[in-house]
Amino acid sequence: MTVSPVGGLDMWAVHKFVRGRLDDGAQGRLAQQVAYLLGQVEPPCTPVASGVRRVMEHLGGDTELLRWLDRFPGRPQLVTRTLNAVSLLDRVGDQRAVVLALRDLRDAEADAPGLVGHVAPDTDESLLAGISGEVKMLVKDDRLDEAGRLALAGLAMLLEVAPRLTGVPGLEGLNSTAGQAARALDEALPASS
Repeated sequence: MTVSPVGGLDMWAVHKFVRGRLDDGAQGRLAQQVAYLLGQVEPPCTPVASGVRRVMEHLGGDTELLRWLDRFPGRPQLVTRTLNAVSLLDRVGDQRAVVLALRDLRDAEADAPGLVGHVAPDTDESLLAGISGEVKMLVKDDRLDEAGRLALAGLAMLLEVAPRLTGVPGLEGLNSTAGQAARALDEALPASS
């Protein structure tokens, strides 16, 4: 049976997936569609949102959906790992200790080439959020490589200050978490030409 996708999501594939009847190749195609939809800023139309929710519920929730997507190379893996980086930047970017460490870093040295033109001149709680916002827009515009590289540059900046933050409550594991996120994202990015 051939059913055209609704809003970019093959509802027949969703139906088969939640019943455990979708082969690996078709799961890969479904993962591509779901990853595309996760990267969109605007919520999809109701039937598509319902389809994505069915996939997520079948897998067991948000975390399991991201874990499932991460199994598929290309778009699913790159979107998942880029959004994971965005989540980390958003989670710590407005914390006072992080902002102060970033301010010291930027006062001492120029921004990394991957950040020039993407960061505000002022270092405040909106610095990492601004990077995250731009990354999300690049993902939405299907400029995944650029989004991933900008997210990686944001993580690199965070990694530069993370060792100074090990004594700050709630940030003890930041160096490890940011390092893992950066390595995973770097692996998902295509090699630079």
